[in-house]
Amino acid sequence: VTVSLPASPTVGDVVTVKAGDLTSGANLIINRQGSHTVDGEEAIRIESPFGAVSMVYVVANNWRIV
Repeated sequence: VTVSLPASPTVGDVVTVKAGDLTSGANLIINRQGSHTVDGEEAIRIESPFGAVSMVYVVANNWRIV
């Protein structure tokens, strides 16, 4: 499964993504929009069943995992 972060976030916006019951070898990919990055990466991956990640938009083009 692939999801994308918002294209036009405002500083302080928070996004939380939680995976469901991922089967063996499955994962959830969180993609950036435009030139945004997540801790310097273009995408991040949740591989654990019911795993979750929260991100905050801290400055132009920069999401951080919290």
